[in-house]
Amino acid sequence: MKKTIQVTPTRSGLWQDTDVTYAQVPGWLGHATLDLKLTVMRPFEHANQALPVIFWFGGGGWMAVDHNVHLPNLVDFVRAGFVVVSVVYRNSNQAIWPAPLVDAKSAIRYMKAHAATYQIDPNRIVVMGESAGGHLASMVAVTNGLSQFDEGQYLDYTSEVQAAVPWYGVVNLLSAKQGSRTNDFDFVYRNILGADPETHADLVAQADPQHFVTATTVPFLLLHGTDDEVVPIEDSRQFYQCLTAKGVTADLIELEHAQHMDEQFMQPEIVTLIVDFLRRQLAI
Repeated sequence: MKKTIQVTPTRSGLWQDTDVTYAQVPGWLGHATLDLKLTVMRPFEHANQALPVIFWFGGGGWMAVDHNVHLPNLVDFVRAGFVVVSVVYRNSNQAIWPAPLVDAKSAIRYMKAHAATYQIDPNRIVVMGESAGGHLASMVAVTNGLSQFDEGQYLDYTSEVQAAVPWYGVVNLLSAKQGSRTNDFDFVYRNILGADPETHADLVAQADPQHFVTATTVPFLLLHGTDDEVVPIEDSRQFYQCLTAKGVTADLIELEHAQHMDEQFMQPEIVTLIVDFLRRQLAI
């Protein structure tokens, strides 16, 4: 069959830049160089317009990070007019805390330095992630302006962000370990801290976003499932109370019967909820 049809474009095509090296850090016990990567997705139709950007940090218990695994689920945010940047950060086999935080801030500075290339608005930055990546997103947001976590290149640019959206994120590492309904992941907290959280309160505090919250902390949208057996929902509830007690704009959305990494979080309803929140907070 030969046929000629007329197609009226109703949505933009998408660009994807995969495995962009944003930083180089010591690897293999300090005897080699480790390239840290990110992937950028952006729409065709806004090629001459600076867009708000969502930095995504995947989960994996700080044991393994695949920055491309969730890209199909993040396309909805690109369709909504955001650039999405999915970031690799060092896992606990490569470095202990605060290395992931240093990496996340390096990625943000890199993208700000290359804002024109990737058509991003450096003043409308969102951090979002799941589980361990949700914890990282929270820590990036609450440490705005704290220069001790900015290391490496592009230090003329800030790593400050304007909003955070952690999905079932770890909050306090000791509370997460003790409050979990399973013991299967107890070891991950020692691995990322480099010490047992029960006996190192100082290290736990350094990785607890509640420890850094102030009245100037950026807006938060917290998402958590009521049936999460890995990261206790009570920790997100406590974090929400901490934020609001300081006068921070914050919403907590509890997904009824949702478990850890549940597909409920990938539904259009949740995308719309997140996009609406970000448009309000970023004045888009």
